[in-house]
Amino acid sequence: MSPLNKPVSIESPRPASAGAAPGLIVHDDLELRLKVADLLRRAGASKRFDSATQSAFEAMAIDEVRRHAALFLVLEFTGGTHEDPVLTLSRLHDQAPRLPIFVIARGGNERSAVRAIKAGATDYWPIHAVELQEIGSALRAIGVLNPEPEALREGELTKPEAPSKTDAFDIPGYRFIKRLSESQSGAVYLAEQCDSPLVVAVKLQRIADVSNEHRQRFLRECELLSKLNHRSIADVIDFGVTADYCYLALEYFPCGSLRERLRNPLSESEAVNYALQIGEALHVVHVANIVHRDLKPSNLMLTEDNRLVLIDFGLARSGAASFEITRPNMSVGSPYYVSPEQIDGQEPDVRCDLYSFGVVIYEMLTGSLPFRGKNVAEIVERHRTASIPRLPGALKKYQILLDRLLAKKPADRCASAQEAIVRLRALAATNISRRIDQ
Repeated sequence: MSPLNKPVSIESPRPASAGAAPGLIVHDDLELRLKVADLLRRAGASKRFDSATQSAFEAMAIDEVRRHAALFLVLEFTGGTHEDPVLTLSRLHDQAPRLPIFVIARGGNERSAVRAIKAGATDYWPIHAVELQEIGSALRAIGVLNPEPEALREGELTKPEAPSKTDAFDIPGYRFIKRLSESQSGAVYLAEQCDSPLVVAVKLQRIADVSNEHRQRFLRECELLSKLNHRSIADVIDFGVTADYCYLALEYFPCGSLRERLRNPLSESEAVNYALQIGEALHVVHVANIVHRDLKPSNLMLTEDNRLVLIDFGLARSGAASFEITRPNMSVGSPYYVSPEQIDGQEPDVRCDLYSFGVVIYEMLTGSLPFRGKNVAEIVERHRTASIPRLPGALKKYQILLDRLLAKKPADRCASAQEAIVRLRALAATNISRRIDQ
């Protein structure tokens, strides 16, 4: 093996115990390998990790491969490789069946995930949706997790409350593949229908966590959603209640959410395009007398043709917001988007969705949130009392719309999503008119 292809040793914050086998990260791009190593470190890896190019990895004897604690393979599903990456994975699993193999996928889709798991992958993560919590669980399972990961000290990694084993659920007709996400309102899993090749996202909520009234409302809302059949609303594949869970099966979106997209700045035209799509989705559900109650970027999924699709319609969600405001370092999501009336415990109507819509528009235009704080208590108080922030420079023309959407009193907001759409289109058109006049 030439020095150029020699594995690069990447040390974790804490030294590995004597004789411990390191993990191995495989990809041709050194920068990407270092990023994966940093994620492992932040998730609490207690052993060092080597990294190698694909050619260096292929040159290793199988006994050398087997000595590692685990493999983290960054696989390309973009069609540019000479061999199907799943075949490579399957062959490797046959040669080292006891070796944990974690796939980090570039490109690919839900079918790639299913094929990878069946081929022997211990877990599969789209590169745009790798979460510290999942990495921490994976490291814990193979015994290389620090007692106190750095991310846990920073408040980024939380211990999952729901069962992590995908075979622990008795939902008829589905084979559970892996957990995609988890929150206070439930967990979402990638699953395959037993009688078809269709792969779906199944959201589960424990029956013990919800009231009978809520279960009935959940069933009514799912029934309504299943009849919407709109390109901006996630297709409802199935729903129901078992002895232990409420479950909702939706189409799966492997391209990730608006949350991941916002990690890179949006242009004004991109922000307006997405905002109009969100407004259209809200209009559809509001006409059906459904209030979403939790509009935020992570509930807006991207398709391959750059459409946004609204998901997560209030499963196990009460009318009033309920946030624990006593933990100063709590990692939060929805409190950044919650309306003042929800904070005050009022029953939400469509205008709470319009308030959240305003927060999302502001974030898309500026790359930041309008109301922030050191903890949940500060965030919700600013929603209730802080002035609406001013948009900068050329974006000022949208201020009149945001003032209407982010008004503290529901009566002062736009009356409907359709009104917001009309106003947004008119404001966006002013730039076009000015360019034509010039």
